[in-house]
Amino acid sequence: MNMEKVRVVTSGYQKGPDGSMEMVNHQVEGQYYFRNGKHYYKYNDRGVDKASEVSTTLKTDGRELFIFRHGAVDTEMRFAVGTKTRTVYRTAFSVMEMEIDTKRLLLNIDDGTGHVELCYDMSINGALVGEYKLQIEITRAEE
Repeated sequence: MNMEKVRVVTSGYQKGPDGSMEMVNHQVEGQYYFRNGKHYYKYNDRGVDKASEVSTTLKTDGRELFIFRHGAVDTEMRFAVGTKTRTVYRTAFSVMEMEIDTKRLLLNIDDGTGHVELCYDMSINGALVGEYKLQIEITRAEE
């Protein structure tokens, strides 16, 4: 399997049910590979406590997006427009059932680089916790 170095820049926000906003931005280097008709991006991210690392993998076939996170946080999320998906979100402190309602998903991936736009609502244990907007830019990493 041929892996290439990539830079992954994510920016997004969460709007809580009370109207509060929380912004998230970060940039990491990772690996890209293409296998069985799917694009994979692997990188290490920060956990909720900002001190622990989380291994993150983005996987897409161009129609839907999967985000796998393992480490301080364990979850496997699936995003597909018009589909409500369920998953479990595990931390050292709790286990929560999540439902994801994907409102918008734009995947513009070509030869390992590209742009992802994702908008979704998330509910935990049946209660809406927020509206999320996420943009991901993927470029070749400088050698």
